[in-house]
Amino acid sequence: MQAMKKVIIVGNRAKEAVHRAIGKIEPWLARRAEVRVDLDLDADVRAHGADFAVVLGGDGSVLKASRKLAPQGIPLVGINVGSLGFLTEAPADQFEGVLTDVLEGRSELSERMMIECVVGRDEQEALNTLGLNDAVLARTALSRIMTIDLGVNGERVTTYRADGLIVATPVGSTAHSLASGGPIVYHALSALIVTPICPYTLSNRPLVLPSDWTITLSAREWAEAPAVTVDGQVKVELAEGDVVRVRKADVTLKLIQTGRNAFFKTLRTKLDWRGEPPNGT
Repeated sequence: MQAMKKVIIVGNRAKEAVHRAIGKIEPWLARRAEVRVDLDLDADVRAHGADFAVVLGGDGSVLKASRKLAPQGIPLVGINVGSLGFLTEAPADQFEGVLTDVLEGRSELSERMMIECVVGRDEQEALNTLGLNDAVLARTALSRIMTIDLGVNGERVTTYRADGLIVATPVGSTAHSLASGGPIVYHALSALIVTPICPYTLSNRPLVLPSDWTITLSAREWAEAPAVTVDGQVKVELAEGDVVRVRKADVTLKLIQTGRNAFFKTLRTKLDWRGEPPNGT
């Protein structure tokens, strides 16, 4: 007899919709698997030996969970009780179909590139974290233009005069980078996307670079408190002389997919692409 799979349920505890979803999903899963609810992933996920995690929420919940689950190699499937849901597999009212497919082996694992962001300060590290979407260097105080030096593999590339600079993964190419004029990059590719935020010089265009390169960023001005934010969730204010290094992480996020959240279908629906015939699919 096949052993029951072990499943962790995680999510944003601040959302009432997450607790309502748990009320439906946990008892349903408990009849089919060994279930543990750990919304904040406070416990040692390795000790639980989970086969996969169910993430309840929107993309922010998936981003938060990815930093803890990816290093352990635990796959996740996202159930959307948020808004955009680029990274989730299906809305909450479809959880039975999604989780049945996962439990019965009718799903696939798809890997997503992550980044490692390190802030070097006086030969130490003020920050060392993983990210799934992006690392953003920008001001945290006044909305003023700033000067940012960009380097690649130790070579100077250019100096930006802009509101900030984004280094994104292909997954993150449809987030802050896209809103700042960056390209949409297919999620399964391995690349780094450098996108300036409102550059003063219009010739400063986004760059798509090989993922095995190391990108360095440094701010020149300190009057308005520049900071680095990773995935919009992890933040550190910079000190003069700090150097931000972004590179491809050694780990990848494993996403469980059942075919419900196909890439181009997601773009059509989430970005409200037009130009289709009426009732097009």
